[in-house]
Amino acid sequence: MYFAKACKSIALLLSFIFHSVSYADSVASYPEGWEDWPVVKESLTLPADTVLPPDTSLFIQEAVRSYSWINDGQGSPLTIRVNPEKLEQYKTHGPYTDGPTVVAVSEVQGIIWVTEHFSGLPMYGSYNRQGEDIASTHPTLEPEFCARCHDTYKDICINGTCTEPVLSPYE
Repeated sequence: MYFAKACKSIALLLSFIFHSVSYADSVASYPEGWEDWPVVKESLTLPADTVLPPDTSLFIQEAVRSYSWINDGQGSPLTIRVNPEKLEQYKTHGPYTDGPTVVAVSEVQGIIWVTEHFSGLPMYGSYNRQGEDIASTHPTLEPEFCARCHDTYKDICINGTCTEPVLSPYE
């Protein structure tokens, strides 16, 4: 009897916890026409079994750890495109004018990470190729996760756009 009540209490508590977890929607908007933006960089989301060199930056280590789930752990080419109206701003990493700034596209998985600026501040979003918000489908796609990482590595992610491609340890 006691065991049954305890199990029921635990189930009720777990139900409350899991229903209380809220995933954040994208804050940055989906930029129509991003496919025509110029490619400024190509990189990779590395496979889950990647062994990084010992001197790999913490930023790259975090990126590999965070996105090793992409394409079932196999990694994906990553294409960086910049809004043509912001190419000059991108070259100096800002400051940026308002509106969509950069997209990073996981070519295999079809994830489109968006960085947009508003009043000089970066905002983030995650979409699929159809423009549907997918930020709630994985914790590393949520705007809060993006903001936390970009804020942590401000020496690399200047004004919300990052400068160190994942390929650099292999060049």
